[in-house]
Amino acid sequence: MMNQRLPYLLNRYLNKSCSGNELAEFYALVNDPANEMEFDDLLSDAIYNTDGGYHLNPDRKPAVLQHIFNSGEQEVPVAKPLLVRRGWNWRRLSTIAALLLLISTVGLYFFGVPRPFDKGDKQITANHKTQILPGGNNAILTLSNGIVINLQQAENGKLADEGNVSVTKNKNGQLIYNINNTSDKRSINSLSINTLTTPRGGQYQLNLPDGSKVWLNAASSLKFPSTFTGLNQRKVELSGEAYFEIAKVTVKDKSARNKEVRLPFIVVTGRQKVEVLGTHFNVNAYTDELNTKTTLLEGSVKVTDADERHTVTLKPGQQSVLNADALVIERADVEKGIDWKSGKFIFKNESLESIMRKVARWYDVEVIYAGNVPKQETFSGTVSRFDDVEKVLRRLELTGEVRFKINGRQITVLK
Repeated sequence: MMNQRLPYLLNRYLNKSCSGNELAEFYALVNDPANEMEFDDLLSDAIYNTDGGYHLNPDRKPAVLQHIFNSGEQEVPVAKPLLVRRGWNWRRLSTIAALLLLISTVGLYFFGVPRPFDKGDKQITANHKTQILPGGNNAILTLSNGIVINLQQAENGKLADEGNVSVTKNKNGQLIYNINNTSDKRSINSLSINTLTTPRGGQYQLNLPDGSKVWLNAASSLKFPSTFTGLNQRKVELSGEAYFEIAKVTVKDKSARNKEVRLPFIVVTGRQKVEVLGTHFNVNAYTDELNTKTTLLEGSVKVTDADERHTVTLKPGQQSVLNADALVIERADVEKGIDWKSGKFIFKNESLESIMRKVARWYDVEVIYAGNVPKQETFSGTVSRFDDVEKVLRRLELTGEVRFKINGRQITVLK
């Protein structure tokens, strides 16, 4: 939910009309990570709409911050204790400083600060005949008999029957598999394989008949049996990226006097296999990425490469990274690992090339590079996946490192 006080207090701040309590409240709201995307949106819009199109030189941010908060322009007693509070997020405050200088050219001289901005034209040029909107719930379901169902166009309700399994699209746009008659499980064809495929610019949620939930990211596909009844394992095949919440299912083990044992769940990709019993995890296995990453939130998983040369077991908060040579465990940045499921792009020292691959998948665009573009230049920031593409690109342009040209569904990256 948007914090309605933030735009109001930002306006008061820029107009130099904050009371002491309002200023303290403003600093606190900006320092709260929960407001990061909203404030960054306000910042980005304000900068983009500023006459002259100034671009902040990141090297000047510390000096700008020091001048602004020591300038005395909005000096009030309540602000000083906040500024020295342990754990204060100075990066957030530096964006306030940058915004203030951008909005008011008077402020540039008032503080006696050398210009920390390079003047230039607003960089994004676009052919607005084609508006590039963010992706949404869009997928194709292919049943075992070859029938293809466009889930974006399909009405809510029952879509098909696979033996004794009904396939339903609910009002929230989720695909649900349910066993109709649990008393006659033998009549179910356990080998009926379905495929859920998301296009570029699409995502979808699937509820499997065992109670497991799967969120499928853009340009991905998942193959799975219509039911796991009668099988000694629950196995699915993934291409692309998906987040899994696996239900714990027990079956009777006849070799152990009908003792109840958990039915394993296995996710197979082109380069690895993930075995779980009941857990929450994310698998990023896009073929155009150098590494395959598995991020664990809850439970325990075992990850094995396709050649079965390397195996690792993950604990919550860990991530396995499979490259051409090795399979290693790293500490996971869980928020970044599942940012797409949370409706965000979270970039932390991420290369331009990696960022633009994500943009291309989600917005269904072609990205080309012109000239000597710094593809390995790194960027950090948080952007909503539901902003239009121009707002995402605008954030990158504000660094002064790259420019973009949009023509139809093609984005050209320029130096």
